[in-house]
Amino acid sequence: MELLECIKERRSVRKFKLDKVSNETLAEIAEAAKYAPSWKNTQVTRYYAISGEEMKNKIVECVPDFNKEATSTAPVVMVSTVIKMRSGYNREGETDTPKGKGWQMYDCGLSNMLFCLKAKELGLGTVIMGYYDEEKVSQAIGVPETEEVISIIALGYPDEEPVMPKRKGAEVILNIVD
Repeated sequence: MELLECIKERRSVRKFKLDKVSNETLAEIAEAAKYAPSWKNTQVTRYYAISGEEMKNKIVECVPDFNKEATSTAPVVMVSTVIKMRSGYNREGETDTPKGKGWQMYDCGLSNMLFCLKAKELGLGTVIMGYYDEEKVSQAIGVPETEEVISIIALGYPDEEPVMPKRKGAEVILNIVD
């Protein structure tokens, strides 16, 4: 699949088939995500793959009602985290930039986008969720204190073909300054 085609066809998928996603496929997706750029090449993003029903149910309890269906029907629920105090920080633990802690969100977002594009290329669907009980998610899957949960990604083979939402044109989002 060509990159632009993959970008244009990727959608937020909220309904999934029951087909399992292999650990090899998860590793292939993570392999692509690792190439995301990051602040000073800190590579702070980490992924936790949850596919067991008992553990998935713990995550389902951490999301609001409007995300429960996607989370519960996805064969795999990914939790993305970042290593704290690296992205945007210097060696003394002080922020290196006015954006401060914001860089870790940016870095994780870049990694998540590559994750989702690779999943799409492999025929999988994803939806990134940013609304959840962070403390409960961290406790449920054993995220160390040195990491912070950034997002939850439902992952699986799509059981729907969502319509593309209207997009703003390049003339709206691009400002050329001479």
